[in-house]
Amino acid sequence: MSICGCLSAFSARDNRSTNHIRYLVGEVPEKNQKNQGASPIRKQLALSYYYWVPAFDPQATRFSAKNAVLLAQLSNAAYRTQIDAETIVRQQLGFTDFYWIDLTKQFQNVYAIGAGCDEFAVVAFRGTQNVKDWMTDLQATPVSFQWIFENGPNVGSIHAGFGHAVRDAWRKVSTVVEKMIPPPPDSKDLKGLSTTPQRTLWLTGHSLGAALAVLAGAAFSMWQQARIRPVNGVYTFGQPRVGLYQFCGNYDHVLNAKTFRFVNKEDLVPRVPFRGWDYADIGRMIHFTSNGEPKLESSEWTNFLSRTFQSFRDFFHIATNLQTDVGDHAMDGYQQLVESQAAALAALQL
Repeated sequence: MSICGCLSAFSARDNRSTNHIRYLVGEVPEKNQKNQGASPIRKQLALSYYYWVPAFDPQATRFSAKNAVLLAQLSNAAYRTQIDAETIVRQQLGFTDFYWIDLTKQFQNVYAIGAGCDEFAVVAFRGTQNVKDWMTDLQATPVSFQWIFENGPNVGSIHAGFGHAVRDAWRKVSTVVEKMIPPPPDSKDLKGLSTTPQRTLWLTGHSLGAALAVLAGAAFSMWQQARIRPVNGVYTFGQPRVGLYQFCGNYDHVLNAKTFRFVNKEDLVPRVPFRGWDYADIGRMIHFTSNGEPKLESSEWTNFLSRTFQSFRDFFHIATNLQTDVGDHAMDGYQQLVESQAAALAALQL
């Protein structure tokens, strides 16, 4: 059974049926250890408290800590080679469908993966190895969403580099989504509607990939040419800002309750492009403080934001050697925090 069957299997068979449970949240109590065995995957994904949970809730309409765990794992898997990513998606995470999406027209070495199964599908976007690839003045110039996504709504301006990267690869992204989530038949009676539950769509990514996930969510939600389709959740890690105030307000009108931004300690990337350029934030931010605790309204992050950067030159002076895989911006660190702080995340009032 794929991970899509975990939720129903869990409710029907409880925690005695370990073949239908994706990961262990905490050490196994001794009385259960004989039943659980010594799976290296379960050891790898051991978290911090003492019960089994289903892998994913495909119908979640609010923030889900367990969904955040799987989406973090997929965001990290997107950085692997195509062969390794497919191994992780199919063999370790149990998805039945895997797709590799080339996004290299605007940025080098940027890809996404599609992971699908019976109940839901995920598109996870990779960032660049060097964040300077998208932090040039030219790339960060705001342009109209309506101009990049032609015949789209006039919803404000977005980061030019991010927008072009999504638009240039849109046919590839949308084709993969169509394969994982086939649209209902457009019959005369139903006119494209369905009387049966459909697979849900989830978007995720890290760094530049996080920005692409947000803009993909905007396109699926606001661009008629993209075939409007519901997006159940957008979970991002170390995400830079993607648009100016008007765009962010329009995005939040549609997807604020479904968009969750994770920020680790003093990760610099979520601070750019700068607010002084009229860039704004979207969705709901979860900050991991210096002790790794997730907070919604973190005084540490507020204090960090008060340190003023006047220009990209200032930022480059601080972040000359900033890479995606080191320090507070590393995706490995984000995944470890989401896994280890799953209990605290589940307790947040979102």
